[in-house]
Amino acid sequence: MCLCGMLAAEYETLPGPMREAVVRFFDVNEAWLGKVLAQGRREGNLTFAGSAKEAARLIIGGLEGAMLVARAQGGVARFRATAERLIASFAGTPAGIASPRSHPIRGEGGRSARR
Repeated sequence: MCLCGMLAAEYETLPGPMREAVVRFFDVNEAWLGKVLAQGRREGNLTFAGSAKEAARLIIGGLEGAMLVARAQGGVARFRATAERLIASFAGTPAGIASPRSHPIRGEGGRSARR
Protein backbone atom coordinates (compact mmCIF):
# COMPACT_ATOMS: atom_id res chain seq x y z
CA MET A 1 0.00 0.00 0.00
CA CYS A 2 1.06 3.55 -0.65
CA LEU A 3 1.78 5.18 2.70
CA CYS A 4 0.58 8.59 1.56
CA GLY A 5 -2.55 7.04 0.08
CA MET A 6 -3.34 5.51 3.45
CA LEU A 7 -2.60 8.80 5.19
CA ALA A 8 -4.81 10.64 2.70
CA ALA A 9 -7.67 8.30 3.64
CA GLU A 10 -7.35 9.63 7.20
CA TYR A 11 -6.47 13.20 6.17
CA GLU A 12 -8.94 14.95 8.48
CA THR A 13 -7.41 13.29 11.56
CA LEU A 14 -3.80 14.24 10.75
CA PRO A 15 -1.90 17.10 12.36
CA GLY A 16 -1.21 20.13 10.13
CA PRO A 17 2.43 19.37 9.25
CA MET A 18 1.53 15.83 8.27
CA ARG A 19 -1.34 17.08 6.08
CA GLU A 20 1.08 19.41 4.34
CA ALA A 21 3.51 16.55 3.71
CA VAL A 22 0.76 14.37 2.19
CA VAL A 23 -0.33 17.18 -0.11
CA ARG A 24 3.30 17.84 -1.06
CA PHE A 25 3.83 14.14 -1.87
CA PHE A 26 0.92 14.12 -4.32
CA ASP A 27 1.89 17.51 -5.81
CA VAL A 28 5.49 16.39 -6.45
CA ASN A 29 4.39 13.09 -7.97
CA GLU A 30 1.74 14.73 -10.16
CA ALA A 31 4.29 17.27 -11.41
CA TRP A 32 6.83 14.54 -12.22
CA LEU A 33 4.27 12.33 -13.95
CA GLY A 34 2.88 15.33 -15.83
CA LYS A 35 6.35 15.99 -17.25
CA VAL A 36 6.74 12.33 -18.26
CA LEU A 37 3.33 12.35 -19.93
CA ALA A 38 4.01 15.63 -21.76
CA GLN A 39 7.31 14.27 -23.05
CA GLY A 40 5.63 11.03 -24.16
CA ARG A 41 2.97 13.02 -26.01
CA ARG A 42 5.59 15.23 -27.72
CA GLU A 43 7.55 12.15 -28.80
CA GLY A 44 4.37 10.49 -30.09
CA ASN A 45 4.55 7.57 -27.64
CA LEU A 46 1.50 8.51 -25.56
CA THR A 47 -1.93 9.77 -26.40
CA PHE A 48 -4.51 11.26 -24.06
CA ALA A 49 -7.18 13.93 -23.94
CA GLY A 50 -6.71 17.10 -21.93
CA SER A 51 -3.59 18.40 -20.27
CA ALA A 52 -0.69 16.33 -18.99
CA LYS A 53 -1.50 17.60 -15.49
CA GLU A 54 -5.07 16.27 -15.75
CA ALA A 55 -3.80 12.96 -17.09
CA ALA A 56 -1.31 12.68 -14.23
CA ARG A 57 -4.11 13.26 -11.74
CA LEU A 58 -6.20 10.58 -13.43
CA ILE A 59 -3.39 8.03 -13.26
CA ILE A 60 -2.44 8.76 -9.66
CA GLY A 61 -6.06 8.82 -8.53
CA GLY A 62 -6.79 5.61 -10.43
CA LEU A 63 -3.79 3.80 -9.00
CA GLU A 64 -4.45 4.98 -5.45
CA GLY A 65 -8.08 3.91 -5.73
CA ALA A 66 -7.10 0.58 -7.26
CA MET A 67 -4.81 -0.09 -4.28
CA LEU A 68 -7.64 0.48 -1.83
CA VAL A 69 -10.11 -1.68 -3.75
CA ALA A 70 -7.56 -4.46 -4.30
CA ARG A 71 -6.83 -4.50 -0.60
CA ALA A 72 -10.44 -5.43 0.10
CA GLN A 73 -11.25 -7.43 -3.03
CA GLY A 74 -8.69 -9.59 -4.70
CA GLY A 75 -5.21 -8.45 -3.82
CA VAL A 76 -2.28 -7.83 -6.13
CA ALA A 77 -3.76 -9.47 -9.23
CA ARG A 78 -6.72 -7.11 -9.20
CA PHE A 79 -4.49 -4.06 -8.72
CA ARG A 80 -2.09 -5.17 -11.46
CA ALA A 81 -4.93 -5.75 -13.96
CA THR A 82 -6.38 -2.30 -13.25
CA ALA A 83 -2.99 -0.58 -13.37
CA GLU A 84 -1.98 -2.23 -16.64
CA ARG A 85 -5.26 -1.34 -18.31
CA LEU A 86 -5.10 2.26 -17.08
CA ILE A 87 -1.52 2.74 -18.25
CA ALA A 88 -2.14 0.96 -21.56
CA SER A 89 -4.98 3.35 -22.30
CA PHE A 90 -2.42 6.15 -22.55
CA ALA A 91 -0.31 4.24 -25.04
CA GLY A 92 -3.23 3.62 -27.36
CA THR A 93 -2.49 -0.12 -27.16
CA PRO A 94 -5.10 -2.27 -28.96
CA ALA A 95 -7.67 -3.74 -26.56
CA GLY A 96 -6.03 -1.79 -23.71
CA ILE A 97 -3.47 -4.52 -23.02
CA ALA A 98 0.05 -3.40 -22.17
CA SER A 99 3.05 -5.29 -23.45
CA PRO A 100 5.62 -5.76 -20.68
CA ARG A 101 8.41 -5.19 -23.24
CA SER A 102 7.16 -1.83 -24.49
CA HIS A 103 5.36 -0.56 -21.43
CA PRO A 104 5.01 3.26 -21.59
CA ILE A 105 5.98 3.74 -17.95
CA ARG A 106 8.15 0.71 -17.17
CA GLY A 107 10.11 0.77 -20.42
CA GLU A 108 12.20 -2.05 -21.87
CA GLY A 109 12.24 -5.33 -20.03
CA GLY A 110 9.30 -4.40 -17.80
CA ARG A 111 11.43 -2.71 -15.12
CA SER A 112 10.09 0.38 -13.40
CA ALA A 113 11.37 3.73 -14.62
CA ARG A 114 13.30 5.70 -12.00
CA ARG A 115 12.48 9.31 -11.27
